[in-house]
Amino acid sequence: MEKASRRYHEGITPEGVEYLTGRGISPEMIERFRLGVVSDPLPGHEKYQGKLCIPYLTKYGAVTLRFRRLGESGEKYLTMPGDIPRIFNPQALERGTRGICVTEGELDCIIAEMCDLPCIGLPGATSWQPVWAYLLEQYDQVMLLQDDDEAGEKMATALGKPLRSNLRPVIMNGGDVNSFFQENGREALRGKVIAA
Repeated sequence: MEKASRRYHEGITPEGVEYLTGRGISPEMIERFRLGVVSDPLPGHEKYQGKLCIPYLTKYGAVTLRFRRLGESGEKYLTMPGDIPRIFNPQALERGTRGICVTEGELDCIIAEMCDLPCIGLPGATSWQPVWAYLLEQYDQVMLLQDDDEAGEKMATALGKPLRSNLRPVIMNGGDVNSFFQENGREALRGKVIAA
């Protein structure tokens, strides 16, 4: 995974950079999260050709990769066969903060981090694993930056029961973290979360 994530980051295409910066993700965050594009696939990765590569980084290196389409055709996200659901950006759990944000998706998590909001991402609205509640019970507040759709409601329901004492849903009116950030900016997103 480490070799693949570095190779795809180094091979990021202008189309990949344009896609990410068009979503408001800065070049520094592209570098920090080692985002890339599968332009020269390793053996077994041929089906990810041309896709955005999102490595799940830990202090020990990349533990898995997810892939996202850059255009409108094909599956939106692809996970490696046999992979288990994991937390994206688990380093945020080690910062010793009193609150943490949770997003549905890696790119929304990156936007929150770019706005200085400690954040972890879950790989989809239905990916919640009950054991993760033990990681989040230490926080005074767990701010769910909730997508304003049916999937966001499902995610809020899944987290609501195990985190009922510290969960604070923050609905991203009309979209998700990324669309809210693009329409309203950094300070508006921070203000919305801090007011929760």
